[in-house]
Amino acid sequence: MNDIYDRGRALAIRMLAPRSKGGKGLEMTLLHRGTGQYDPEQGTVSPSETTYQGSALRQAYAKGEVDGTLIRQSDVRLIVSPVQLTGMDLPAPQQQDRINFDGTTYTVVAVDPWNYAGVDIGFDVQARA
Repeated sequence: MNDIYDRGRALAIRMLAPRSKGGKGLEMTLLHRGTGQYDPEQGTVSPSETTYQGSALRQAYAKGEVDGTLIRQSDVRLIVSPVQLTGMDLPAPQQQDRINFDGTTYTVVAVDPWNYAGVDIGFDVQARA
């Protein structure tokens, strides 16, 4: 029998799915930054970027939450599904990753993963245009 976290994950996946698939979210693209190949001649590691297709729901911050420093007027909250559109797990967004959502490119400022008992249920992302 599934426990509450498995059921919560299944509910989040259904609710955050794109509208075209019966959910409440929209499609988004996560541009995940990573480290690439090491160049021994220059002694540096080249950055790499991997693209993941997922879905999310966008919300505005309440006026009381905007302090002008940590949360700015233009910041948005993206509630991101834990799975890609293909059904595979979506890696957790990290600071400085970029998200293309509804025609706007956002930079990830902060991430609050919804991870309970080792089960990724979703991600609450603070994003800045």
